[in-house]
Amino acid sequence: MPKHIHLVTSNQRKVDDYNRRINLPNLEIVRLNVDLDEGRSLDIQEIANIKLQQAKKLFPNKAILVEDRGFFIPALNNFPGPFVKIFLKSIGIEGVLKLMESKEDRTALFITVLAYFDGNTDHFFVDTEIGFLGLTAKGNNIRGWTDILYIYGHEAFPNKSLAELNDEEWSKYLEKIEVNDYINQFLSFVQTN
Repeated sequence: MPKHIHLVTSNQRKVDDYNRRINLPNLEIVRLNVDLDEGRSLDIQEIANIKLQQAKKLFPNKAILVEDRGFFIPALNNFPGPFVKIFLKSIGIEGVLKLMESKEDRTALFITVLAYFDGNTDHFFVDTEIGFLGLTAKGNNIRGWTDILYIYGHEAFPNKSLAELNDEEWSKYLEKIEVNDYINQFLSFVQTN
């Protein structure tokens, strides 16, 4: 197992989260502060692969991680998908709520792909978190993440947005979604290879 694995991201919070979760004495996730071009695909795994290939060229001979995440609303033909930043800057969460006014299916998905180059081979770890969209924006604590948390909820807390969760509820939410997510899949892989 490599001593350092390089997460290519401009977001230090992601690096801190990986190191908190992995917590192995012989492995550290180190940030390479670069914004990679995401290409023009609707496929999250394809976007992660495009980013991984760029990172491998920029940082040869390093163990590399890149991540891509999308937010998919089946009732809106999976809009916004990988274009979360654009959607938040354009129509925002109020626009999504407007689009959802007549929709009965309020399912929403976060799909994350973690792409890892171990020095020889590319590996992909995929995770889908299933939740729901509320009828209104609620709460006041997105914990430094995305505004989507004002309208997105998880089945463990059926009447609340994630932004409404107190610290204890937030910890329970994390426990539920981290059981076999992409970071745990990756951790299991690096420990056995």
